[in-house]
Amino acid sequence: PDSALQPDVPVGETIEFDWNDSAIYPGTSRKFWVHVPAQYDPAEPASLMVFQDGWWYLDPGGEVRGAIVLDNLVHRGDIPVTIGVFVDPGIFPDAEDPKNRNTEYDAYDDSYVGFLLNEIIPEVGKHYSIAEDPDQWGICGGSSGGNCAFTAAWLRPDKFRRVIGYLSS
Repeated sequence: PDSALQPDVPVGETIEFDWNDSAIYPGTSRKFWVHVPAQYDPAEPASLMVFQDGWWYLDPGGEVRGAIVLDNLVHRGDIPVTIGVFVDPGIFPDAEDPKNRNTEYDAYDDSYVGFLLNEIIPEVGKHYSIAEDPDQWGICGGSSGGNCAFTAAWLRPDKFRRVIGYLSS
């Protein structure tokens, strides 16, 4: 039920961003989306949840419908006001094999978490107030995205303390 629109639940706003100038993954292009619950108040820093394979978790016609879930959970008070950041893996435009997902997600190093902390999250922070407390930061992914989420939290527990990993290796 949390992934279905509920009556009387305020609907947040989802904004799409293009990211084409990565220093950590040069030559890649990607989209990411930021979902901001209706209850967001810039004077109160929001919690943060980052999703790998962003569109798969965000797609309102898909299986998860992450923005709807966040809206429902925040409305009920099950979680604090939480901004969702849904990040797609990079692609190399016009390449024969354009996908960079496994390179980004399955590497056991700090490249991807550095990408989030130095590129994506600061961009989100330009627009929204995000809590600094790592207990208010989470990261989510499935399969290789789950590997990525675990690795990010393992290597940077000073930033990510909440992990959701589905079907991780």
